Amino acid sequence: MPNLSAIARLLGPKGLMPNPKLNTIQPKENILETLASQMSGISNYRTDKSGIVRVALGKASFGIDKLSDNVRELMNEIQAVKPENFGKGKKGSKGGAGKGTKYYLKAHLSSTQSKRSWLVDMRTVDPTSVFFMSSTR
Repeated sequence: MPNLSAIARLLGPKGLMPNPKLNTIQPKENILETLASQMSGISNYRTDKSGIVRVALGKASFGIDKLSDNVRELMNEIQAVKPENFGKGKKGSKGGAGKGTKYYLKAHLSSTQSKRSWLVDMRTVDPTSVFFMSSTR
């Protein structure tokens, strides 16, 4: 990292600065594996304090099938990292998540330059639902 300080002003604003949290800094032995996984289309996502996930799912040129696959993979990944004890509140605690708490509350889709977003039916994007990705058209 100290060697990059000379070009940090160029890389930083473009979002290209290496970051150990995003696995962009690797030892020499793992470079080929990391490069292969990056080329396969891994998308990093983050959440804010209130749990909102904002992520780019694709481009308009992808087509509906590829975008649907991207949505499916994203929702499965979010479900995979869900904490095991979510929705199981402590006995006697008055705050926090209790039994029956929903993990997914709302889903909106929008394009980058759009002023509007579309509300998505939660039954079709919740991986625990029987209707998961059932109607994509």
